[in-house]
Amino acid sequence: MRSPTFSNLPANSRTSQRNPAPLTCASLGPYSHNLPRSSSSSTARALRARETRPPSAMTVRGAVGAWRRPRATIAARGVRAARRGTVRRAEEDRLGRAIGWSFLKTHAKACAFVSGRESRRMREVSARASGGDAPAAGTSRWSRVLQSLATTVDPTVAEALLDEELPPHEEIRRGTLENGLKYVILPNKVPEGRFEAHLEMHVGSVDERETEQGLAHLVEHVTFLGSRKRDQWLGSGTRGNAYTDFHHTVFHIHAPTTNKDGHYMPPNVLDILYDVAFNPALLDTRVAKEKKAVLAEAQMMNTIEYRVDCQLLEHLHWDNLLGTRFPIGKLDQVEAWPAQAVRDFHARWYFPANATLYVVGDFGADVDEVEKMIETSFENAAPAEGAEEAESPLSRHAVRPPVKHAYGSPAHEAGEIQRINDEAKAQGMDDPFMPFVAPEGKVSMFQHEHLSNASFNIFSKLPIKPLKRMGDLHRTVLQRIVLLVLQSRIQSRYTETNADYKRVELDHSDSAREGCCVSTVTVTCEPREWEFALQVAVEEARRLQEFGLTSSELDRFKAAMLRDSEQLAQQAGCVPSLENLDFVMEHDACGHTVMDQVAGHEALVRMSECITLDACNGACDELLGFIGEYGVSDDKRRETSGRTTAIVACVPATMPTVEGETVPFDITPARIEAVLAADYGEITPPEDIFVPEVLISDEDIVALVEETQPTFTEATMHEPTGVYQRTLSNGIRVNYKVLDAEPGSAFLRLVIPGGRSRESSEVGPGGIGAAAVGLRTIQEAGDVGEWSRKQVELLTMQHLLVYDVEPEVEYMFMDSAFATDGGLRTILEIIHLTLTKPNWDAQALERVKDIYRMFQINTKKNIELLTHDTVNSVIYQDRRMMDPNGEALSALTLEGVREVVEKQFATGALELNIVGDIIPEEVDDLILAFMGSIKMKVDPTVAASAVPLTLKEVPANDPVRKQRLWLKDSDERACAVAAGPGPSMWAKMPSLYSEIPSFVNQEAYTTAQIEAMRDPVNEVAQAKGNPFARQSVRRANPLATYCAGMMLAEVAGGRLFTTVRDALGLTYDCNFTMSFGLQNNDATTYRLLVTSTPEKIDDALNAGVRVLRGFKMQRVSQREVDRARLTLLSRHEMDLKTNQYWTDLMQCTGTPDLAPMKKIDCIAELPLMYEACTVEDLQEVYDQLGLGEGEMFTSVTIAGQTEPKQKLTESDVAKAAAAAAHLSAALGGLNIAEAIKNLQRKA
Repeated sequence: MRSPTFSNLPANSRTSQRNPAPLTCASLGPYSHNLPRSSSSSTARALRARETRPPSAMTVRGAVGAWRRPRATIAARGVRAARRGTVRRAEEDRLGRAIGWSFLKTHAKACAFVSGRESRRMREVSARASGGDAPAAGTSRWSRVLQSLATTVDPTVAEALLDEELPPHEEIRRGTLENGLKYVILPNKVPEGRFEAHLEMHVGSVDERETEQGLAHLVEHVTFLGSRKRDQWLGSGTRGNAYTDFHHTVFHIHAPTTNKDGHYMPPNVLDILYDVAFNPALLDTRVAKEKKAVLAEAQMMNTIEYRVDCQLLEHLHWDNLLGTRFPIGKLDQVEAWPAQAVRDFHARWYFPANATLYVVGDFGADVDEVEKMIETSFENAAPAEGAEEAESPLSRHAVRPPVKHAYGSPAHEAGEIQRINDEAKAQGMDDPFMPFVAPEGKVSMFQHEHLSNASFNIFSKLPIKPLKRMGDLHRTVLQRIVLLVLQSRIQSRYTETNADYKRVELDHSDSAREGCCVSTVTVTCEPREWEFALQVAVEEARRLQEFGLTSSELDRFKAAMLRDSEQLAQQAGCVPSLENLDFVMEHDACGHTVMDQVAGHEALVRMSECITLDACNGACDELLGFIGEYGVSDDKRRETSGRTTAIVACVPATMPTVEGETVPFDITPARIEAVLAADYGEITPPEDIFVPEVLISDEDIVALVEETQPTFTEATMHEPTGVYQRTLSNGIRVNYKVLDAEPGSAFLRLVIPGGRSRESSEVGPGGIGAAAVGLRTIQEAGDVGEWSRKQVELLTMQHLLVYDVEPEVEYMFMDSAFATDGGLRTILEIIHLTLTKPNWDAQALERVKDIYRMFQINTKKNIELLTHDTVNSVIYQDRRMMDPNGEALSALTLEGVREVVEKQFATGALELNIVGDIIPEEVDDLILAFMGSIKMKVDPTVAASAVPLTLKEVPANDPVRKQRLWLKDSDERACAVAAGPGPSMWAKMPSLYSEIPSFVNQEAYTTAQIEAMRDPVNEVAQAKGNPFARQSVRRANPLATYCAGMMLAEVAGGRLFTTVRDALGLTYDCNFTMSFGLQNNDATTYRLLVTSTPEKIDDALNAGVRVLRGFKMQRVSQREVDRARLTLLSRHEMDLKTNQYWTDLMQCTGTPDLAPMKKIDCIAELPLMYEACTVEDLQEVYDQLGLGEGEMFTSVTIAGQTEPKQKLTESDVAKAAAAAAHLSAALGGLNIAEAIKNLQRKA
């Protein structure tokens, strides 16, 4: 069982992230930190009981929420993953989001792009590179495209269409104040009654001088936390944060339109942002405090993933400061800066003409009124005093970021770049931002002991080509289709070979934060497979260059893209303000036209006849030449082929052999280059694949229905929640809800009670790990019924369907998101065939075992995972609460895991949950046919085989309660975890006084007062008509402990931030969680996680523990309860707009054997229980936490090059003192020092 506060991805099996996280203030006040933006909120996590996290390397993130998709699905993720540490939600990739509102996000990446503007000369290059010789509209601009369309589309019609300007978003209002501050306003009603305001300062780490590295980030900390108005208004439903990147610093606030006290918030929020940027209190004390925070932050973020990111950036951007000027800066400089350095940097860069304000949301006012508010708040903004002395430019850079790039453009573009350089040189011009032509990149290698897999990142850096016309859109769609086809082909070959882990990910995306476009191929594999994995990627790129797509590939991917575009257009009014704001900011920075979703879809539909086979094949050379023709001389390269500009290999120092021995990983840059450039012989054309329309024919399902005669034995609708509840005659229960918040899409979860609790607690063929490994083996095999993995993947692509399976402690489940038009039938067919005819494949089993082994290796190399795992190993009773270890994995057999999993399939107690844009009558018909026709063979021994999951009984003085570890690492870091027993989420909460205590003088109180003492009432809740205002009623509700526990965790998080981080400066990251999740077992714990420096980690841990224990003396205050309540209710309200969150809430309401306390009424009662919770309720939960010396478990891990000296524990000191006393007595009462002197004299 792992804490939900850390990622379980193996270090370098994660998609390569060449973007180090933009640096943030992380937590800027109680209850504002770590607020989830999706339905994976703490409420949802607990109510759906998802605690055990399997190796995430098997999957990539899905598109609708925090669920995951199989790693081999055709949807590619890009190299740049979501920015870690920011409040902004990670942007999700979708198969067809290559147009309209989600254009940039479709480049298979999850990266927030902001800023970036091309120089005049670079715009000229980009325009000419688009297809001709002239930058303006004209016949030559699209010449290459028109040649590819000549046989299918009338040239005159095609040229007119390609040259047509894209329609800009009609509701966006842009303006500039007299002082130069720019603003963007976009009304948006989702979420209702809330809005976003982001102030972007166009200054980042690349603007720092040589002696200022890290100063932009420090100024961000000091300005935001130095605002008086921020403290006044944040909280009460308003939260804010900030982050710094290469090219900009962004301060962002999310707020209700009217807060709980009735204050209209837009003017106040704008005042906060004005105060932060243009009127901060840059006090010496605040600077000193934030320097400590930055140093602690640097320790926290210095993971192996971050170091890999830095290596990728360093070698990708060898040609400019982006490769070395990371936002965290140089720590020796950070320590040395006086407060005046902060003031000078602020004065130099924080002026209104260097700022852009984005305001998006439900303002409760029209755009004209919002515009007046902006003018009122910012009209007096001016450069700071001392701006001239600080050498402020007082005008915005024409180029963002202000760097020059070396491009790997194809020959016709490279020639143009070289010509412009030659002209400038001849005229004596010195343009510091003029791009130049890059030589072919060589391999740079980063080898580290903490890496488990080998990853090879092949880059081609190119200029951004602004999306302005239909021809630009056409080019982008073609590139997207080519990438998807290549991704699909390579991954298919990987899965068809041996069991060793291999993965490829492709990306072609514009990055305004880097001021360029980058094409990337990332191959990740086990070390012993590196040559074959690279060879396959090169061969398939060459095959696609040589023969192009097949007609059926084009038809499938084009149809899927159009379908996804249509779905996005349907969801136009349902996109959250934050996503809209990010999108506008990204597009503005890249110079793209911002379209709304509907206009984007209409543009794609009009363009569809120009998306032809010849056009796609023409894009193959331009997009894939940098990998397919690596090492080919210029005179033999295709004219349109791009060039590799950098290759970065991130590889482990050692590797396991087939026999299990660990040996050095022998690899060199020269060998990698040889594999990429090798001649692999004749390339043959690809084979086409038949894709079925359905997995179960109409005839077969009709026959099954006739045979089984399924019926509904119960069919009701729960009015308070709108949830339809059904029970099928075979025992399967179904909950579904119509929700139009995400039009055209739905989310499904199948719950299979049992999970890992049905495993044997011993090692064996069907022992520890059998359910976890077995369920994933079915998914890894990928075959469904008579259909191959490839056929199933292509069918699911057509329905925008992604699915994943996951084994939990008490149940197994399958998650799926899909387009409702046809997608529901497909996923129900997959479920039906998986439950009735699961395909078991020995190679798939070995692949899954290898992934678990890889995760085990990574756990030993990852400081956070290792620290948690150490606590887990001593606090839990058996390995079923954790991932199976090497011994357990080796003992598992295909027949053993099959038996464990299939017995759970046949229990008859399954639960199906569906939420989305669905039609009840259609849902009833489909579930009756595909779920009702499943024949259940209930095995009564299955339920009886469950062994209760409990915590270990560990003596109070057992030394295992205090673990201390050393992890060898090139860099110093430290992490600590404290854990102990806590109440189960369904634990009954006792009344305050069942009897009035004897110390209470009852004669001093009236009868009414005595009664109120026995059963107190929350008067505020009662005034609102809350049915749970009275304590006896509230505490009788099964949600009482859970709701009070979640609020207590919020309060504890606030106190930890205020004390350990802000006041003491001991850590940057200190958080507390209640691991609610187990439905029917008592192995519940709390977790305190602290990261710091090796020198401070013990003080930080002790300070965190003191804060938690301090609740006994400094009880929870009413103000803390109110703020926690507001945070959780706001989160709940936002999450209710998502399909997955509703699925989380409904889950297990139809599984009485698994979760007898969770009823459908709990969904409606959850917000009411939050509203009614009192200080006493939180204290009651607190009193159940095992925080004493003999109850708590701690683990401290210190990473560094040398093992630290062992610290003496209190027990060690006591034993040494006793031994000294004994020796002293034996020596006739002499003290130890005198005895040693006597011995020396005698000697």
